Amino acid sequence: NRGDINMPWFEKTPAISTEEVLNVQCDATHECETGKTCCKLASGQWGCCPLPKAVCCSDGVHCCPEGTTCEVSTGKCKRGDISLTWFEKVPAISTAEVSNVQCDATHECPSGNTCCKLASGQWGCCPLPKAVCCSDHVHCCPEGTTC
Repeated sequence: NRGDINMPWFEKTPAISTEEVLNVQCDATHECETGKTCCKLASGQWGCCPLPKAVCCSDGVHCCPEGTTCEVSTGKCKRGDISLTWFEKVPAISTAEVSNVQCDATHECPSGNTCCKLASGQWGCCPLPKAVCCSDHVHCCPEGTTC
């Protein structure tokens, strides 16, 4: 919840063992961290949307969650009557620059994710940077919002 805007919350996924990190390949020299989506930027270069399986918007700057459509004229993501603020892409990284978020000595989340505890006590990864970990230990919400 962000003021008077309600949006669906995001579900965490289990954190991965440090041996299991695989990034999303955009092309032979650029990639996005696991849990992000490769999208072309307005410049024609690769960018990364901070969401898994995102919809890449035609403006070359923004993206929306899976299952929504980009409303470029309003700057929103739409799913039926629900309207969400869209997300901004960031430039893709060179394959030599990848780093992940450490949850503890043996578990990490892809860069751009947030480590949150699951109900099991294990680490989970929220597919958003600096996210709010919800008290149900299942969901997470964007920074600056409440669960």
